[in-house]
Amino acid sequence: MDAGWQELSPKDGYLVVSNDVIFDSDMDVILRLYQPLMGVTAFGLYSLFRTQIEMKPQLSVRKMHTKLFDLLGIGLRSFFEARCKLEALGLLRTFERKDELGKMDLYVIQVPQKPAAFFKDDLLRALLLETVGEDCFNELQSLFIPKKFVDSKAHETTKHFLDVFSLQTQALYNAANAAQERPEEVSKGIVLDEDNSQFDMDFLQKMLVKSFVDAEQVIKQKEKVMVAHAVYGLDELEVMQLLEEAANVQTNEVDFRVFMSLLHKKYSERESLRTNSSKVNTDVPTVNVVSEKNSDLNRSDRALLNACHAYAPAEFLQVLKSEKGTFVTTAERNTLEWVSAKQLFNNAVINILIHYMIVDRGMSVLNRAFFEAVIADWAQKKIKDPKEAMKQVRTFSSQKKQNNYSSAGYSKQNRRSKVIQKEKLPDWAQDGYKPKTVSTVSEAERKKIKEKLSRFRKKK
Repeated sequence: MDAGWQELSPKDGYLVVSNDVIFDSDMDVILRLYQPLMGVTAFGLYSLFRTQIEMKPQLSVRKMHTKLFDLLGIGLRSFFEARCKLEALGLLRTFERKDELGKMDLYVIQVPQKPAAFFKDDLLRALLLETVGEDCFNELQSLFIPKKFVDSKAHETTKHFLDVFSLQTQALYNAANAAQERPEEVSKGIVLDEDNSQFDMDFLQKMLVKSFVDAEQVIKQKEKVMVAHAVYGLDELEVMQLLEEAANVQTNEVDFRVFMSLLHKKYSERESLRTNSSKVNTDVPTVNVVSEKNSDLNRSDRALLNACHAYAPAEFLQVLKSEKGTFVTTAERNTLEWVSAKQLFNNAVINILIHYMIVDRGMSVLNRAFFEAVIADWAQKKIKDPKEAMKQVRTFSSQKKQNNYSSAGYSKQNRRSKVIQKEKLPDWAQDGYKPKTVSTVSEAERKKIKEKLSRFRKKK
């Protein structure tokens, strides 16, 4: 905590938000129970933050920390120490971000605990007792948790709600419909099959509620969010970081084209680190999939099953292709994103298909047409378990070998029974061929020519 204040600057921006309404009664709890623990500077900071809560926060509209220092009359280090105390007591959450406007801190003010919960908290109770002493501690406890008055001779005559008020059935029906039309934010979480995803959407949604990002808009694009986890193996915090980086500072909405671009960039950086590493760690993370139901698998199949459960599809494909000295193409990434958006299979089933295409069939790339054909076939056969997918792959491979053997046998037999006809070469192509001369001169003319030639030679 001592060195952290040096990373702050009075020129850094800040924004104050809160997900709850802080009432005067809450401030009374903070003054009496929390202020002795954190001091007057931290109490003043909390009170000032309460007056600066933005009901409709915009990242582009931000204040500078120097204004806080001036209003409180403190320096940077004192402010940092007060802020840390608020954070430690659960009264403040701090988020940092950097954008084109510079560095900014997002302060989310928290409501204090109720007095009954405060005194049940071992750490808070012990710290308060140590700070104020036993007498003051007992006074505070009596003030906020008074003793219950019980008269054993009296009997209760309190009226119930329906004893006093009457409601029509239609009114109750309308109230129930109104509650369903506007559910609480927590109920907007995406319900996924636990077998298909280990992604905690509720946790991401809670972070979205406390962030500046438009949570409702993100939920509408949940397929793209799930692609980041299902295909590329990102956890909730990494997805949240990408969402904030891709958010528009003026509208607080996420540009999902930027989100996917950042996602591909992050994956490419991981891919480069894996490729450039002189020693690749080939150990498969421990996944508890080898159980009694998998005892019929051999050792290599169990190892493959473990690997398919351990890796996200993009990571699994990258490992296989790096062993071949190649890389994952953009078309392959699009193919994996397409099947993930369909939400038909879990990662292990998809990895079985990837292994079959790249290793068993020796394909250099994931052929989109072949990939989709197998996916459609498995969806029709309702393949959900990676073990079932392995059986499908084995069956298909054995059928392919039988077809190849039958085709090879037929071709060999065909070659044996085939009659090879030798075409007779023409006369002009045969050895010793002498062309026939065809003359149009008569025998009498030939004799005259001969006589002329003999007389010509004698004259010479």
